[in-house]
Amino acid sequence: MTKKIKTHHSSTITELTLDTVDPEILVQVFDRIALATFVLDKHHVIVHWNSAMEALSGLHRSEMIGTKDQWRPFYSSSRPCLADLILEGGHDADVEHYYTNKYMKSQLIPEAYEAEDFFPDCGENGEWLHFTAANIKNSEGEIIGAIETLMNISARKKAEFELMERERIYKELSITDSLTGLHNSRHFYSELEKALETSRRYNHKFTICFFDLDDFKKLNDNHGHLMGDKVLETFGALVRSSLRTLDTGYRYGGEEFAILLPSTDYDGSFVVADRIRESLSNYQFRLKDGQTFNTTVSIGITEYLTGDSVESIMNRADDALYQAKRQGKNCVVSV
Repeated sequence: MTKKIKTHHSSTITELTLDTVDPEILVQVFDRIALATFVLDKHHVIVHWNSAMEALSGLHRSEMIGTKDQWRPFYSSSRPCLADLILEGGHDADVEHYYTNKYMKSQLIPEAYEAEDFFPDCGENGEWLHFTAANIKNSEGEIIGAIETLMNISARKKAEFELMERERIYKELSITDSLTGLHNSRHFYSELEKALETSRRYNHKFTICFFDLDDFKKLNDNHGHLMGDKVLETFGALVRSSLRTLDTGYRYGGEEFAILLPSTDYDGSFVVADRIRESLSNYQFRLKDGQTFNTTVSIGITEYLTGDSVESIMNRADDALYQAKRQGKNCVVSV
């Protein structure tokens, strides 16, 4: 059965059939489409493979027309393309199976789909493609074929990923102390509030530790600010290496630091804090003349109590820290 096309010309309606269209003209029509395009008949056989499709796939139409190899540019083994699924009825479950969370129904063409996906077997290094597929019906409404168009969007995707990475880096920099690599004070207060809310809601244990480097002003006066920065940088590295994935460390003052330990009681937090204290006290800092020196840190610990606010838990941690200072420094005190 041939498909009839109605055309309007000089206020009259003319009926044409596809049989009357010169096949060479039809090939030219598809070749004038700037998007990579191929057409399947109802038996999933390729009947058109335009020049843009040749450029995208690297496969000449002479290799493809008359075959069912439409999968070759995109996959390492035979599987349905979107146009094949359209020919099978375009059921959402089938499309979802092959393009999970990557497709949507076309807002422009009924019964058509569009999708985006990365094709590792397309090109030398893989390509991101945006593609659409729609059915072709005869005058009786029977599906007699499907058309799929594809656009290489790798450059756009690369720009999107680069923007996301820049935003991630910017966000990370905005909450990170550049010298120690720990989070900064602004982030400390927001994360402390979140940790308290979690403990209130789920009745989880939670511990906070405050650190203050002992005699840091004297260290700066005796050895210079560059060496003082070296001590801060080293202490930040010691803190980071002592924390679990869910723990977080902060520099919230000049030589003042904190760590938040979710799901951790006094005993667990004491082990972490004392390990950091001991690591610093054993660390040998070397001066330009070859001499070495050690420095220490005082630590205060407190555990979340029902009804705690940011202010109340910080006050207790401060009290514990001051007790550690009064007890001779280089020690851990819990309250």
